[in-house]
This record gives sequence, structure tokens and C-alpha cells, in this order.
Amino acid sequence: MTEITTKPRNSKSGLIIVAVLIAIFALPEIIAVSLQVMKWRPDSTTNRGDLIQPVRAIEDLEFQTIDNKTVKFSELRKKWIMVSFADGVCNDACLKNMYLMRQVQTALGKEQNRVQRIFVSHEPIAPEAQKVMLKEFAGMTILVGSQLNVKALSLQFTLPNMTAVDAQRIYLVDPLGNLMMSYRDNPNGMLKDIVHLMKISWSG
Repeated sequence: MTEITTKPRNSKSGLIIVAVLIAIFALPEIIAVSLQVMKWRPDSTTNRGDLIQPVRAIEDLEFQTIDNKTVKFSELRKKWIMVSFADGVCNDACLKNMYLMRQVQTALGKEQNRVQRIFVSHEPIAPEAQKVMLKEFAGMTILVGSQLNVKALSLQFTLPNMTAVDAQRIYLVDPLGNLMMSYRDNPNGMLKDIVHLMKISWSG
């Protein structure tokens, strides 16, 4: 039969055990706080683009395309979308963004159908420029009107103290229609972000 002892256990050993348990459970929290103070972040979670915080749900507006089709923004969803803006005169930066979007999509290989490219012009595009765009950047959706809706769309992509046209950036919209990130002269970073997002996303 087991005897029940009425003698108290050694108080020092009990305190040591309690102290050890507290240390074990507190250690992860101490490490986490220390890393936060030092602003350490794992490389695997680093975004190469500039985050839009909070993300912006893009309004469902109706547009005219360069080939005289009518399309709603909601019809362009279900894929990852790269978007760039310009006025009627597409300068070197504008052409460069079109080129970079095409190259990023091509670099995705068999996954490139999960991405689409959209170019938005604030002003009518000259006929000669239209021919170049349709030939050199085939597969890209070009939105040209109505001007009222184009401007309304552009406002939703405005960055602090910078319009979507002036920023000369490429924007990334998720398959649910949320503006997530923007990029400037960083095609490799954009490609890496899109590949990563595709891996962890259940949509698009």
C-alpha cells in the first residue's frame, strides 16, 4: 500500500523546477520579441514589390478595348493581372512597362495562362501606335474608354502624391480583383513574387 506522507518536499528543489518550467515556456516569447526589436524577417517572406496596404478592391467598371469590344473589369478577374497606365502618348517608360509585362508572362512558361496583361490609356491612341501595340504586345488587353471610367479606374491605383500615370509602375492585381503590389523597374522581383503567390494561392 502506498503511504501518504505529510512531510513537505524540499522547497528549494520545487522552486528550481518551477523556474525551469517558466524559462522553457517563456523562451520562445523572448526570442520572438528580440527578433521583432531587431526588425529581423526571414528572406522567404520578403516581397520584392511595394505592398499596397490595405489591399484595394477594384471597382467593377465597364470599358472599351482598342479593338472596339466592351468589357467589365470583373470579366478580367480569375487570373493574376499586371496593369500599367499611360496617357495618349506612350513614351519610353510606357513601352518599357509593356515589354516587361510581356517578358514576365513569357518567363512563367506553362503557368503563363494564369496571368494577363492590361494597359490603360487615358487618351485615344494614334492609329500607328495601335498597330505597333497589337503586333508587338499581342495578347495584352488595351483599355481606352470611356475616358470617365478610365480616369475612375486610374484613381484607384493612385499612390501617395503620385497618379497612376506619373508613377510609371506596373501594378499587380489578384484573381479576386484586389490591388496588392506595385513595381518599378523590377521584372525579376515581380516574376518571383508572382511564382510564389501562385504556389500558395487557391485562386488564379
